[in-house]
Amino acid sequence: QVATPMELYNNPIDLEAADFIGNPRINLVPGKAEMKDGQLVVKSELGGHTFPAEHLTKEQKPSSGEFDCVLAMRPEQILISREPVEGALPVTVYASQPAGSETIVTLKAGEDEFLSKELGQAHYDIDQKVWAIIDQDKINVYNKETTRLIKRAV
Repeated sequence: QVATPMELYNNPIDLEAADFIGNPRINLVPGKAEMKDGQLVVKSELGGHTFPAEHLTKEQKPSSGEFDCVLAMRPEQILISREPVEGALPVTVYASQPAGSETIVTLKAGEDEFLSKELGQAHYDIDQKVWAIIDQDKINVYNKETTRLIKRAV
């Protein structure tokens, strides 16, 4: 991929580039997608999301029926709340790793695990229930079969 550093970081063109760039590594969560009325409708352990046509790439997508996809989010774009927040995803803490100036928290939604990165030192108990706040606009979606980006982060 030839792009500016920010474009490469925010919108890697395929899963290989997405997985290569960033520390800690990007979260990759399996899902199912379908095109409906020009929009991309995605379901995964992170819930359901509908992405408008203007956020989609020109990459070919199946015009009918469900297909496998991969949702990708950077750990620093996932916020954690200790209290319920409207629209947030209830999750449990699987692990918490203090790393000096930041804390890496492994969260679990259903069978899928993903990372959140918080600045500063934070303490979470294993199996603690928390809420993950994920900005839908920051999610990249890839076609699992082609590994190509089909929904850009905006």
